[in-house]
Amino acid sequence: MIADYENKAADVLMRLMEKLAENGDAIISAMDKLIYLENSGVLDELVEMSGMVAGIKLLPEEFLDKDVQDLMSKNLELILTLATAVDDEMIVNLEKMIEAFKKAKEFEPAGLTGALKAMRDPEVQKALGFMLAFARNLGKTL
Repeated sequence: MIADYENKAADVLMRLMEKLAENGDAIISAMDKLIYLENSGVLDELVEMSGMVAGIKLLPEEFLDKDVQDLMSKNLELILTLATAVDDEMIVNLEKMIEAFKKAKEFEPAGLTGALKAMRDPEVQKALGFMLAFARNLGKTL
């Protein structure tokens, strides 16, 4: 009886070691993402959301037609994709962009001359450089 458990455990351990040898980099990358999601609190939110989705699926069919179910699945896939693709630096930059957007509620209209004068400001140059890099990368993906 004990020998059976030892043999099963040895078999499972051998299969795990084979998977690790074959996919080590992917496993480490996945673990890094999982650790990030846990440390950021996103993992808890995803678990909570999955519970809500499971609860929604228990509703009678007349409330959830195929289109609604497809939409829910696509939205959940999008959220999961975003959650795993975002790193700490991206979150910090998004927070900075939101803060800058809030501060830009009051502004003076500017024409071409005003824009050219503003280009002397290092902060404007940095923001423009960021926007141009973003536009370039967006254009590559479209």
